[in-house]
Amino acid sequence: MNANRELRIASRASQLARIQAKLVGTALKQHFPNQIITYVPVTTAGDRSAQVGNLPPKNKDEFVREIEALVLNNEADVAVHSMKDLPSKTPDDLTVQSVLQREDPRDVLLGQENLFCLDPDTKIGTSSPRRRALMNFRSKSRNIAFLRGNVETRLRKLENGEYDAIVLAAAGLHRLKLRSLIGTYLDPSIFTPAPCQGTLAVEFRGNDVQVASTFAFLQNTRVEAATICEREIVRALNADCNAPVGIYCEDLGNEYVLHAIVLNSAGSETLEIRTHDQDPVRLASNVATSLIAMGVDELLRS
Repeated sequence: MNANRELRIASRASQLARIQAKLVGTALKQHFPNQIITYVPVTTAGDRSAQVGNLPPKNKDEFVREIEALVLNNEADVAVHSMKDLPSKTPDDLTVQSVLQREDPRDVLLGQENLFCLDPDTKIGTSSPRRRALMNFRSKSRNIAFLRGNVETRLRKLENGEYDAIVLAAAGLHRLKLRSLIGTYLDPSIFTPAPCQGTLAVEFRGNDVQVASTFAFLQNTRVEAATICEREIVRALNADCNAPVGIYCEDLGNEYVLHAIVLNSAGSETLEIRTHDQDPVRLASNVATSLIAMGVDELLRS
C-alpha cells in the first residue's frame, strides 16, 4: 500500500474493540512500517441501547451499520470487527475477510467453577439466546438473567453481586489480558461457540484494490476457510443473531471437525451434528443440508 496514503481504521468505541483494531494495525505495520494509521472509534446504536437496558439487540446490524456507513462513504478505509458480530450477508459494495490467527473460540464461566454443578437457582447473566438455550439444555439452570453491555460493564455487575456468575467469550478476556478472572473454560463440543467466535474481520470497499492487497498479508488461509464454513452454514439456515445456533469448525491440521447445534429458544429441543472433512466448503454444504433435512426451520420457529 502507498505509505503516503493514510489508512483509517474504524471500529466500535469499546476498550476491547479498540484493542482489536490496534492488533490489526500493529500487525499491518510489521509488513508496512511506514504506513500512517488513524483509528476511528464509533459508538454504535447497539452500544447505545446496551447502556439503557439488558434486553438483547434486535439484530447484529445495530453494532455494525454506522461503521459500515463510514467505509461506504469513504470516511474510513477499513473496519475491524469481531467476525461473530457481522451479519452473514455483507452489503454489496463491501468485502469481508478474516485476519490474523483465531483467538480461543470457547465460552467461559466467571464467578463459579463448574457450569454443570451449579445450584439451579444460581443467577447466571448473559444476553445471548444461544448461551441461554445451551444452559437450559446442558445444565438445567432455572435462573438465567439478561445481561448486556461491554465486557467492563458485565464484569462490574458480577463484582457488584448483581449476578452469581456470567458467561463471556474467552477471546475478549484474553485480548483484555483478564485471563485470571476466568473460572472455567466450556468444552466447545458440549457448549458450542457462536459462529466465528474469536475471529477478527476486516471490512473494506470491494473496489479498493490497494486495501485488499494490503490486508491479504494478514490473512491466514486456514482461519479463512473455517470462517467461510461457519458463515456459510449460518447463511444457509437463514439464521440471525437471535437464533440459538452454535457452530464451530475446528481445525485439526489434516482435516476440519464441525460441531453444530441448533436449539429452540427454551433449550428443550435440539439438533446436533458432529462430522469431519478435509474440504471446509463441502463440510458446510453437507452440514447445512443435513440440518435442513432434520427440520431446523421448524425448530428455529418454535
